[in-house]
Amino acid sequence: MAFSIESQTTQISNIFIEEYMPKAQPHYVVVYLYAYRYLSNGDNSLTNQSIAEALDIFESDVIKSWKYWQEQGLVTLEENGDIHFLPIKSKKDQQKQQQPVFQNSFGTPPEYSQEEMLAISKNSPTAKKLFALAQQYLGRTLSYKDMSIVLSLNEWLGLSFEVIELLFSYCKEINHYHIHYIEKVAIGWAEQGITTPESASDYIALHTSGYKKIMQALGKGNRVLTPAEENFVQTWIQQYQFSIEMILIACEKTILQAEKPSFTYVNGILEKWYKNNIKTPKDVETSDQNFQDTKKKKTEQKKEQKANYTKQNKVTAVKRNRFVNYEQRDWDFEELERLARERLKNS
Repeated sequence: MAFSIESQTTQISNIFIEEYMPKAQPHYVVVYLYAYRYLSNGDNSLTNQSIAEALDIFESDVIKSWKYWQEQGLVTLEENGDIHFLPIKSKKDQQKQQQPVFQNSFGTPPEYSQEEMLAISKNSPTAKKLFALAQQYLGRTLSYKDMSIVLSLNEWLGLSFEVIELLFSYCKEINHYHIHYIEKVAIGWAEQGITTPESASDYIALHTSGYKKIMQALGKGNRVLTPAEENFVQTWIQQYQFSIEMILIACEKTILQAEKPSFTYVNGILEKWYKNNIKTPKDVETSDQNFQDTKKKKTEQKKEQKANYTKQNKVTAVKRNRFVNYEQRDWDFEELERLARERLKNS
């Protein structure tokens, strides 16, 4: 296996030490530094086996190390097994280069010049309230860019002051104070049709406590929902129009009825309720009572049918065996024979 390195320096970059080394497994770091030290001096005789022997680790650990550093963007693995070291770049710079442009269905947000913003903040009562609200939640003086984003939440996305106030409150509750994060949440709300205080409150309740309650009700602890599980919840709320309370009732029934509780089983219950127009806990109670009444009635009918069947069988058995009750006579066959002989003699 051949190794090569672009740089001929033996000096380790501070970026590696500060950004890459702290989060890497110890043997990953040791493999990287060991190979880097020799390759920087022009020694191309290293192999995974020789590295493993020198560091007293498994060769498989060396291979895992190279795969890890490739994922980090510090080396490349060639098809023939060769390792090629790459220049070390800051993760922050890589994230900026790789960060996708945020797309939405509302097009490009409006941009305001400083002169326009000054005029708006002076003459618009709504703008004044929005800027004061944002400044209160962000805990700092707004820049012109901040003011432009805050104003666009109202004029571009069409969110009312009440909804924007709930938006800031929600982002503060989940410890997100960056204006660009708040803007993305606002765009998400607008795209989902969350444009009233009621729908915004429902969204906040779901994301701050609803998900947690659902997971706990299903005995899944406090783990985060998978995308598939979150899609189930969104269907229950947005398409079926069920409240968190109704979803939790379905979760409780799942725990009692299913051997292995799952979101699929909960979905089956809620789908049935949706088709049968069961919308409230009272509806569930009525439906359950009707089910029990029907079940009880069917049980009683089966008992009655069984009793009638048993009775009918007894009557039939008596009819078929009536001869058993016939009172038989006792006959004296010798006397009968004597009488017959006398009758023949006299004739």
